[in-house]
Amino acid sequence: MKKLVMVMGLALVSALLVPAARAQMGGPDGMQSSRIVSFGLGGGVSLPVSDAKDAFKNGFNGHGFVRFNLHQLPIAPRIDFTFSKFDVASAKLQAAGGTAGASGTSQMLGGLASLQYFLIPGGPLRPYVVAGVGAYNIKTDVSGITNAGAKSDMRFGVNGGGGVLLKLGSMVSAYVEGHLDNVFSQKGGFLNASQIQVVPVTFGIVF
Repeated sequence: MKKLVMVMGLALVSALLVPAARAQMGGPDGMQSSRIVSFGLGGGVSLPVSDAKDAFKNGFNGHGFVRFNLHQLPIAPRIDFTFSKFDVASAKLQAAGGTAGASGTSQMLGGLASLQYFLIPGGPLRPYVVAGVGAYNIKTDVSGITNAGAKSDMRFGVNGGGGVLLKLGSMVSAYVEGHLDNVFSQKGGFLNASQIQVVPVTFGIVF
């Protein structure tokens, strides 16, 4: 966990130290744009990893963001909204004393303040890295287990990853992005994990 936080911190510091002159070569979408705000919307698959892999099956995600195009800076601040939903694994239900018909779902809804840094200052194809901090609401709804039911909890979390932006036109770009969501949980209860980690892989558009 410490290594994850250190890597994300170094990514943010590196982005801040890059000369601002790189940003002069083009707007965040690879063109001389006067837009101050861009919007992103996408969806895809979410893959549980680490302890979460034992508790959840592969799920799906939705992703939206508002990006502020500060052209004088080599970075772009973003406000991210993420949603992932999973079915609870049968083995986890049985281990918790579930009946034959036990079932469950879990969802993660997050809001984060992020920084996006483009590795290439311009062009039609632009790779980037992104990192953020924020809050996640974890809701698990289980049936067929005594005293389980629906439980909701708000937790602090961080994420980091990267993606590629592809210019489709003068005002629209496509993107693919993958990142690690790390939510600091609490041992005990149904999940019994100190942290929940999932990897959403998202495809979408920016306009």
